[in-house]
Amino acid sequence: MSGECHYCHGLVSGSERDHIILNQHGNHEVYLHEQCADGHNLIESVGSSSGDVEIVCPECGAVETQ
Repeated sequence: MSGECHYCHGLVSGSERDHIILNQHGNHEVYLHEQCADGHNLIESVGSSSGDVEIVCPECGAVETQ
C-alpha cells in the first residue's frame, strides 16, 4: 500500500518505518511522512511505556493510535 504524502506529495510506502498511513477511520486514507506529520503537530505520545502515538488526520481531525 502506497500513496502520496498529504503535505510534501512525496511517496509514502507502508513498508517504511517513518511512513504513516491513516486508514482506520472514515472512508478515506491519508499518507504522511513522520517528519511532515510531526512538523504540523499531528503526533502526540500516548504513554512512555507503550511507545504508541496518537496521530490526528489532517483531513477530518479523527485520531488514530499507532
